[in-house]
Amino acid sequence: MTQIQEKPNFDEISNLIGQLPDYPAFETTANDPMTRITEWLSHYSQTLDLSRGFLVNRCALYWAGYNMVDGFSGQKFVDACEDASGSLRQLAQILDTDLQIFELDPTNTTKPSLEELAMAASYGMMAIEEGTQLFCACSFGQGVSVAAADALEKTDDFTNIQNFMAENCGLDHAAMLGSVLACLLKGIPVILEGTSGKLIKTLLEKETGKQWDSIIIAEELNLFLNHDTPGHQMITAAIMLKTIYTANLKSDCGKIKRAA
Repeated sequence: MTQIQEKPNFDEISNLIGQLPDYPAFETTANDPMTRITEWLSHYSQTLDLSRGFLVNRCALYWAGYNMVDGFSGQKFVDACEDASGSLRQLAQILDTDLQIFELDPTNTTKPSLEELAMAASYGMMAIEEGTQLFCACSFGQGVSVAAADALEKTDDFTNIQNFMAENCGLDHAAMLGSVLACLLKGIPVILEGTSGKLIKTLLEKETGKQWDSIIIAEELNLFLNHDTPGHQMITAAIMLKTIYTANLKSDCGKIKRAA
């Protein structure tokens, strides 16, 4: 007899949050991104499995939509991503990764049900493929930035993650939450981008009462890119992370030599 699997419910997501391992808090006074990343690597190399040097990277872009007109065209952005000469594709090639675009019913701008949020979280977990060593995520689409900013402003009224997300969040937030949970459970470093990324990290910290500094918010590195195209900040941060890690393994370069 074929067993019919039940649809996920949000209680299961909350239970997973309760199973997250502890990670040591990370503090630094460095303001420049190179120093921050170097110190972060040194701190978490004792906790996270960084032994393979970020050879297998995954970049997820979650496409959602909200009833907030902001002039952003998700389809135009997807078309630009598919252009081999586009800047985002070129950054992905430098990182040696693929851009994975997950459509989350972006033309449906109605508030999702709690069941739909649980389904999106489960979908997000699927983005963490076997062997992933570094995961990056952001969301894009009509009203995405505005919706995340609105939700972030309401976190002072947070009671628990289930009630908060049911009232204030969309499918992209749930999918990002699911992918982050899968990474934290497996000890995979995470880079999140944008207000949506900051929202997810904030919700996790409020729900658990812990700091999650193993999650890097790309904008906090102050990379000073001259545009706000989705994906650029997180992939640039990942490239920097991978490059500094590789450089730290070398012992025969970076010395000061005096010419004869």
